Amino acid sequence: MLLSLSQAILIATMIQIFSIFCKLNQISLSDRQWVEKETESLLSPDHACPVCHAHGSLSPFASYTRCLVEREKGKPAVHEIVIKRFQCRSCGHTHARVSSALVPYSSYSLRFILQTLRDYFLGRACVQYICDRAGIAVSTLYRWKNLFIRHKALWMEALKELHAARPVEFVENMDGHFLQNFYQTFLLSFLQSRHSGHPESSPGEVKTPSAAT
Repeated sequence: MLLSLSQAILIATMIQIFSIFCKLNQISLSDRQWVEKETESLLSPDHACPVCHAHGSLSPFASYTRCLVEREKGKPAVHEIVIKRFQCRSCGHTHARVSSALVPYSSYSLRFILQTLRDYFLGRACVQYICDRAGIAVSTLYRWKNLFIRHKALWMEALKELHAARPVEFVENMDGHFLQNFYQTFLLSFLQSRHSGHPESSPGEVKTPSAAT
């Protein structure tokens, strides 16, 4: 299969980890604990390089820190987490090993974004209140909403579903199997922007430095 340039760049920089498959709203771990649980798991000795597909060729290479914004007691909290990188001894490419709790190129956790969108789709509070509570700009909420709608439509089209679930139902039924299948189908994490350079912060938002993955 021929890949576009954006797809080739994506798989050349990331190994996505999927090890928690229950519904996301049933995960008892905090987002930080979820990340730590997945990133501390051992990489399979036979794991293939995403670029050259050589098996058993990935070795620990380096690590870096990035910010993670998650909800704690209903409020945004910023933590620092460690991302491990591996290098392929066959082709030389390096790959960040990224937990499914994260949205690549975003400081906000997947569940933080989904919980914020759920509040919006339920319509029980005004947009400004939801954004103030999440510590984000209104433009960020609408960017997340538009990306959610596009990715949801992609998935419904792939399944050839004629009657799509309502947004709130879609969020509440989301589980690890869906995240893994979406990534494997589109070479893209759910709610990941295709362009890494898009800023996630605006004046008045939680100030977190953007990271590569």
